Amino acid sequence: MKHIILSIILLLTTLGVNAAVTVTAKVPAVVGVGEQFRLQYTVNSGDVAGQPHIGSVASFDVVYGPAVSTSHSFTSINGHSTENSSTTFTFTLIARKEGKYQLPAVTLNVGGHNYTSNTPTLQVVKGNGNSTPQTHSSPLSPQPSPPSPHSSHRVGPGDLYIEVSANKRTVYEQEPVLLSYNVYTTQALEQLQGKMPDLKGFVAKEVPLSRDKHLSIVNRNGRTIQTTTWSQYVMFPQQSGKLTIPSIPFEGIIAYVNRNIDPIDAFFFGTNATTRINHTVHAPSLDITVKPLPPKPSTFSGGVGNNFTISAALASKTPRENETLTLKVKISGTGNIDLITPPEVHFPADFEQLDNKSEANTTLTPEGMKGDLTIEYYAIPNHKGQYVIPPVELTYFSPADSQYHTISSGKPIVVKVAKGNPNSYAARQRMKNDDIRHIHLDPISADSAAGGGGMLPVAVAYVLLVALFVVAYMILQLRQRRSADVQGRLLRKAGTKANARLRTALRMMQSGKASEFYAETLGALRDFVADKLALPVTDVTKENISALFAEYGVSEELSLRYSEVVSECELHIYGVSSDDANQMQRTYHDAEEIITLLNPLLKKKKK
Repeated sequence: MKHIILSIILLLTTLGVNAAVTVTAKVPAVVGVGEQFRLQYTVNSGDVAGQPHIGSVASFDVVYGPAVSTSHSFTSINGHSTENSSTTFTFTLIARKEGKYQLPAVTLNVGGHNYTSNTPTLQVVKGNGNSTPQTHSSPLSPQPSPPSPHSSHRVGPGDLYIEVSANKRTVYEQEPVLLSYNVYTTQALEQLQGKMPDLKGFVAKEVPLSRDKHLSIVNRNGRTIQTTTWSQYVMFPQQSGKLTIPSIPFEGIIAYVNRNIDPIDAFFFGTNATTRINHTVHAPSLDITVKPLPPKPSTFSGGVGNNFTISAALASKTPRENETLTLKVKISGTGNIDLITPPEVHFPADFEQLDNKSEANTTLTPEGMKGDLTIEYYAIPNHKGQYVIPPVELTYFSPADSQYHTISSGKPIVVKVAKGNPNSYAARQRMKNDDIRHIHLDPISADSAAGGGGMLPVAVAYVLLVALFVVAYMILQLRQRRSADVQGRLLRKAGTKANARLRTALRMMQSGKASEFYAETLGALRDFVADKLALPVTDVTKENISALFAEYGVSEELSLRYSEVVSECELHIYGVSSDDANQMQRTYHDAEEIITLLNPLLKKKKK
C-alpha cells in the first residue's frame, strides 16, 4: 500500500503548476506550562531545498523536529487540471515558563528563491494537567511522545506467569528428573530469559528446545490464555534428602500497541506504534525428594538408568609382544551414562596396563543421557603366547525395579600375542626388572669315611663356599643391571617430560597414528635439549642447534643426526605424512639413541 501511495505522489508531482509561494508558521493560541505542543511551518510547494532550523528557543525545550510531511491535491474540471502541493515542517516543543512569546520565523529556499515565514505568537499559562493543544494540526503531523509505558500499560499477575513441573517428585540418587518451565500469558511476549543457577545437590543439563516458540491457546480456569514450554532441564540428584530447586527470575520483553501514536503518523513518519516494556516474572521453587540407593555392591559403577548393555573387543587382531594393544569397551543405555566409572578389566599378569581413555557420545533426553560411553584400555604384553582376558562386567542400578543388575560383555577374549621386536623401548625398560636366575646349590653330604673329626673343616668350607657364591651373585647382578639398563637409565635421567613424550610416541606408533607419532617424537627431542640446557623450547631450533651442541662438545656427526631426525618429523607433520610402520620404527629408534648419546654430553660444563 505504501509503495502505491508513493507512486501516485510521484506521478502527481509531474503534473504540478506554479503558484505564489508562501511560508506560514502556526502554533496553538494557548498552552500550559509543561505541555507539549507543535510549531509548524508550511510552504505551499513541494520543491523545497533543505530543512529549517530553529535552534534553541528561550523558555522552551525543543524535543523533536523537524518532522517533514508533504501533501498533494489534483483536480480536473472541464479538462482543466490543477495541482496544489505543500510541505510542512513540524517541531515538538515544551513550554517551561508562563508568559506571552513570539516564536522564531524561518527562511526556506523554494525554486532557488528564499521565502521567510511569519513569527507566530502564543500564550503560556499555568499548567493544570487537563489542557490540550489548540492547534489545527494536519492528520499527517507527528503526535506527542507517548507517556511512560509503565504508567500506560501494566502487566497483572494473571497476564504473565510461569509454572514449574517435574515428571517425578520422588526419585533415587542419580535418577534423572525432567523439569519443565511452562509460560502462560495474555501479552505479546517477545523475549524471556532465565538461567538455572549452580545448584547444590544437582547436576543440571538444559534440554535444547527451539527458539521459535509457538504458543497454543488453552482455557485455564475459565479464561483464554496462551501457553508454551519455555525451557526444560534434566536434573541428576547427587545426594539424598529433600532438595529444593530455587525460584528463578525470568527477564521478559512485552510489546503492546501504543494508542497515543496516530497510525497515519506511524505510516508516513516511520514512527513505531508498538511500545516495548521490560517485565520480570519469577518461576516458583520446587521440592524433590531423593531416596538413597540401596546398599551398594563392591562392583557398583555408579550407573543409574535402564537398558544398559556392555561389549568388549580388541582393536588389533594381531597384537605383538612389547607393543601396545587396545581393548575397546562400549557401554550403552539411558541414564547418567556419562557419569559411570569405567569398569575394571582383568588383564593377564604378564600384561603391563596403562592409563585408559573415555569418550561419551550421548544425547540429552527426558529420561537422561542416551547413547554410548566408549572406554579404551591400553596394555603391553611382555611375551608372546596365548592369553585370556575375562569378560568385562558392569553393575548398575535400575530405578524401574529398584534393583542392581550385573551385565557382562560375553565370552572371554582370547589374545594370541605374536613375536615382537626385542629392541623396542618397552622391552628394554622391562629388562631392568629381570634379575639373573638364582644359583642352585646341591646339598653336601658328610663323608662317612672322614669321621667325626672332619666335620668342622667341611662345615667351614661349606660356609665359605656359600659366602663366595653370594658375593659373586651380587657382583654379577649389579653388572647385569648396569649392562642391560644403560639406555633405560639414561633415558630416565633425560627428563621426565621428554621420557613421557617418547612413551606417548610409542603408543601412537603402535596405534598407526602417524601424525601424532611424529609430533610427539619431535616434542621429545626438543624438550630433552631444552631441559638439559635450561632454555625455552622456542630457542631450540635447527638454525642454532649446531652452535649449542658445539659449546658442549657434541660431535658434528651427532649434531647432524639430530637435525636430520628433526627435519624428518617436521616433514611428516607439516608436509605429507606417511603411515609406513618401518619408517616410524626407524625414526623412533634414532630419536631414542640420540637422546641416549646426548645425555652424558650435555651434562658437561661448557668448554
